[in-house]
Amino acid sequence: MPVKVRCTSCDKVLTVPDTARGKAVKCPGCQQRIAVPDEDSSSVGVKVPGKGGGDKVKKKPAKPTKPADSEDALASFDLSRAEDTNARICNKCGFDMKYQDEEDTECPKCGFDAETGGQGKKATKKAMRGPDPADFYPGLAKSSWKFVLKNMNLAWRTAAYVAVCLLISMLCALAYLYLSQVPPRAFFALCFTVAFMVIPGWMWLLDIEVIQLTLERKDKFKRINFDFFLASAMGIMFLVWMVAVALPVMIVPLGVGIYLVNFAGSPPWVMGVCAGIGLIPVVWLLPVTMSHMSMPVSTPGWMVWKIVPLWLKSIKPLSVWLMWLFLTTLPLTGAAAAVGAVWGNDIVNIVNTMEANATTERTRAAAASAPKGKNAPPQADPSTIGQILDVDLKPLIAPAIILLVMCLPVGFIAMFNMRINGQFTYFNKNRLEMVDKRKEYKYVAKIVVGEDGEVVDMSDKSGKDIGLGVVVALFGLAVSGGGIYKFLVPGVPGMDAAATQGAAYQAGVWTGVGFGVLLVIAGILSIVKGVQSKKSPSPPA
Repeated sequence: MPVKVRCTSCDKVLTVPDTARGKAVKCPGCQQRIAVPDEDSSSVGVKVPGKGGGDKVKKKPAKPTKPADSEDALASFDLSRAEDTNARICNKCGFDMKYQDEEDTECPKCGFDAETGGQGKKATKKAMRGPDPADFYPGLAKSSWKFVLKNMNLAWRTAAYVAVCLLISMLCALAYLYLSQVPPRAFFALCFTVAFMVIPGWMWLLDIEVIQLTLERKDKFKRINFDFFLASAMGIMFLVWMVAVALPVMIVPLGVGIYLVNFAGSPPWVMGVCAGIGLIPVVWLLPVTMSHMSMPVSTPGWMVWKIVPLWLKSIKPLSVWLMWLFLTTLPLTGAAAAVGAVWGNDIVNIVNTMEANATTERTRAAAASAPKGKNAPPQADPSTIGQILDVDLKPLIAPAIILLVMCLPVGFIAMFNMRINGQFTYFNKNRLEMVDKRKEYKYVAKIVVGEDGEVVDMSDKSGKDIGLGVVVALFGLAVSGGGIYKFLVPGVPGMDAAATQGAAYQAGVWTGVGFGVLLVIAGILSIVKGVQSKKSPSPPA
C-alpha cells in the first residue's frame, strides 16, 4: 500500500508506492532526498478470540515484494505527483492541521498564521499581559447600566447628598449676602465652602471605589459609609489637583481669554468661552488621573508630565468615555443653561443689591461707632448715609427648585460614567502604567535601648520634617505675597487694589496675608526641627 513521508526540508507530505520502502526519493519541491522507511506497517497484530483460554494473536503475512535493491518500481514513478495536497502542515512547527477548520489559518500549537506570515490574532491575544483593550467597547453601555441598577441605593444616596449639600450652600450664600458684618460673613463663607466641596469630594471617593470594584470584577457594593468632613477634605484635594494638573493644561486658553478681554477689547463672555475650551482636555484627562488615584501608589495622578502622555496613548477609549459623559449630562447642562438664560439677570441684580445694602450698613455702623465729643471730627447722621434698597427674593424660588430637581438623576449619571471609567482602567492596564504595589522596605527597629538603659527613638524623621516645612513655607509665602501684591499694586487687569476697596474687602485680604505669614513661620520651624534632628548624633550601640 502507498506510504506517506514528510520532507524534512520543506515539510511537504509525499505519497510514494509500497515498493519504495527502504529507498530514498527526491522531493519535487526542494530536491531534498527523503528516506522511505522499510517497516511493513501493513502486517499488524490481529487478535483472534479463542475458545477456552486467552486470545491468540495471528499476524497477517506480508505480500511478497521485489528485492530491496530493485530500481524497477521507481523507474515509472512521477515524483511531481507525489505531494499530498490534502495535508495541512504548519510551515513553522510542522503541526498537522488537517483536523482544523479550512478557514482557520492559524496554527493552534505555535500561533503562526500562514495567511499573514506572522503571529496570529489568537496567539497575540493569548500573549498579552492582561485583558484585551479591544474588549472595552462591546456592550459597554449595557453592562454599565446593569451595574447602576444593581447599586440603586448608592445612586439614590449620591443624589440625596448632592441635593442636601447644594441646598445648604445656597442658604449659606443667601445668609452671607444678607449679613453685613465681617465675622458672621466669614463664618457663612466657610460653611458654604465646606458644604459645596462635599459634592466633588464625594464624587472623587465614589469614583475610586467604583474603579477598585471593577478591577476586582465585582458588580455590587457591600457598604460605603459617608463621612461629611472626609468628603469635604477630598473636595479641597480636588481643587489642589485642579491647580497641579488642570491649570497647566488650561494655561494657554486662559491666557488667550485674558488677552482678548483686557487688551483686545473683546466682550467679557469671551473669557468664559476660552475657559470652557480649556476645560475640555481637563475633563478628558480625568479617567487617567482617577485610575492612578485608585492604586496604592497614586503619585503619578498628580504629575501632569506623566498624565498627558498616557492620555495620548489612550485617546480612543477616552474619547468613548467623553462621548458618554457628554450624552448623559446633556439634560443637566441644558437645564442649567436655561436657568442662567431666564433668571440670570435677576440673580445678578439680587446679589448686587444685597451687597450694596451690606456695604451701606457697614458704613452706617462705622459712623455710629465713631468717637463723639468736642475734639472729635463731625460725623454724618448714620441714617442719611446711603440707602437700603428693597430686595425681592421671589425670582430665586424657581431656579432653586429646578436645581434641586436636577439633583435626582445625578447619582445614576455619575455611577454610570464611573463604571465606564472602571472598565477603561481594567482593559487598559498596560497602557496606563499604574503602580499597584508599594515598595517593600526592610524592617529596622525604631526604638533601641542604650547602654545606660535609656530608650532612644531611632526613626529618622528629618527628611519628612524638612520636606513638609519647605512645602508649607512656600505655600504660605505665595498666599501672603499674593495678598500684599493685591494691596499695593493697582494694575491687576479688571480689578482695583485692595486699598481702594471697602473695609470688609481689606480685612479679608489682610486675613489672608496673616494666614500666609503663619504658614511661613510654621514651615520654617519644621525645617529647623528637621535640620536639628539630622545633626543629632546616633546613640551608642
